[in-house]
Amino acid sequence: MRVIIYTGKGGVGKTSVAAATALRSASLGHRTIVVSTDSAHSLSDSLEVPLSGKIERIRKNLDGLEVDIQLELETRWKEIQAYLSDFLASQGMDGVTAKEMAVFPGMELMSALFYVEEFHKSDSYDVVIIDTAPTADTLRLLSFPDIASWYFDHLFHMVRNVLKIARVTIGKMVSTPLPSDKFLEDLENLRERLRYVRDLLTDPEITSVRLVVNPEKMVITETQRAYTYLCMYGYTVESLVINRIIPEGLSDVYFDGKLKEQKEHLDTIESIFAPLKTFKASLMPREVLGGKSLESLAIQLFGDDDPTQVYSVESPMRVYEEDGASVFAIKMPFVMDQKLELYTRKDVLTLQLGAFKKSIVLPYALTNKEILGADLDGPWLKVRFEGEEIGRKKGRKRGRGRKASRKAH
Repeated sequence: MRVIIYTGKGGVGKTSVAAATALRSASLGHRTIVVSTDSAHSLSDSLEVPLSGKIERIRKNLDGLEVDIQLELETRWKEIQAYLSDFLASQGMDGVTAKEMAVFPGMELMSALFYVEEFHKSDSYDVVIIDTAPTADTLRLLSFPDIASWYFDHLFHMVRNVLKIARVTIGKMVSTPLPSDKFLEDLENLRERLRYVRDLLTDPEITSVRLVVNPEKMVITETQRAYTYLCMYGYTVESLVINRIIPEGLSDVYFDGKLKEQKEHLDTIESIFAPLKTFKASLMPREVLGGKSLESLAIQLFGDDDPTQVYSVESPMRVYEEDGASVFAIKMPFVMDQKLELYTRKDVLTLQLGAFKKSIVLPYALTNKEILGADLDGPWLKVRFEGEEIGRKKGRKRGRGRKASRKAH
């Protein structure tokens, strides 16, 4: 199964590009589904086909879905929502409001991720195309499996043990409901499912992220940051879609300045994002709505090519030996003016770039090895650990030191 994720700043045309890709994929005979994870859905408007929180048939080989969090609560999150609603009601909130407030951040994100898991396990589709929310929400979506895994690993078992004691002590004296065993089982199930999804999304043979950008300075800057964050979380960014390019040759003086500015931005995009595979589409004379308009967009973007092919499988993380040291390299193409922090604890390397943090479990070969230093080499952050050769040299020195010590003693 192929998973193609389109992301970018709000308003760049992600939905149109995702819908156009889905139509082309289906026309080539691939069993395709296009999924919107944006709470402000516009996929159905783009396709001019009514969509809902249930999978709907759009045309032959093509289905669509707009994730509906209320429906997800009623079908997937019954135990979790029931507990949260009861808890909020016990704190004085009326029933209707408690039910609404029981939608905690991340539920719609997890629902979208679990659809990917289900499609993969059931072999329902050949291609899953995800039309995401603007960049910040997408980063939360894609970082969610890592963040949730951290909380489960560090807190879940502790909370479970505390609750066992609480049920037979304070649970009998307070009106606030305590989570049931079924609630805790559901959380444990979430943990395993998120691990499965994380493995799918970080496999470059399966999942590709495509950045959608307009030739505008603010959009380019946000896209650079998104590219860096995605690499930091282990996702393969394999191509770039430059959308809404104003056609050259317009005779109206009104566009002269804009065309000149656009050319500069296009040159910038080409220079900073190379060697990413690039697709281009012009600004359409009319709003891109409905099958015919989307098919025209697909022709501009992909020509006669199959848009579901994999254009790059370069992993954003590498481990290799260099000059006697072991190097753990993470692709960080555009750190720019953001503060980058790095530290290790036992077998975990933690990176923090701006507001985003990533904890990476180090390969076994690097566990407990001393860090010799870290620096940026082009688009790669190279963290150097003592290698086998350096370790042996240090061992010999330590051995000589111990001998000398014993003799002196």
